[in-house]
Amino acid sequence: MSRYYRAMDSRNHRPLVFLDIETTGATARNSRITEIGALRIENGQIVKTFKQLINPEQSVPPFITRMTGISDDMLWDAPHFRTIADDLELFLDGALFIAHNVNFDYGFIQSEFARIGQSFNMDKACTVRLSRKLYPEHRSHRLDKVIERMGVKIENRHRAFDDAEVLWKFYLESIEKHGHDVINSHLASLTQKSY
Repeated sequence: MSRYYRAMDSRNHRPLVFLDIETTGATARNSRITEIGALRIENGQIVKTFKQLINPEQSVPPFITRMTGISDDMLWDAPHFRTIADDLELFLDGALFIAHNVNFDYGFIQSEFARIGQSFNMDKACTVRLSRKLYPEHRSHRLDKVIERMGVKIENRHRAFDDAEVLWKFYLESIEKHGHDVINSHLASLTQKSY
């Protein structure tokens, strides 16, 4: 993998943040974030990580607890989003926001900032769309299928940091198979600009 780091380090690209969240439900309007996990990449290196449980100020439904392992008891003493908002904003500053089904994660974070009276706008890109471009022969591009195709082990599926780390590994593997220029070109074409 060091060969790819060297290739990436020789170029001055904007920072990337690979991010995943866990939530109490499917819609940002009615549900809240319970966990944020992210890796900040600069010049091909992980320079910072962000791992935080969030008190959602609402109960976690039992089916979410079964899927993620995150329970009300775990979140009771966790900080509210407003407490970690400044740290998260600093972590994300100037980066390209990358997630699987990016509009889901982005929409929840945007809603959380809106609840505390702050705007949130970043350029964003989706690894589902990247996977579709790179591997059109596959029917499904759900994260479980991406993990299966890569053959990587993930200790805590449906935990935010572990899922975000898989996206970073997917990015690295894609560079190995397709080349840095191809991946960056696809990312550029997939990037949704903030206005």
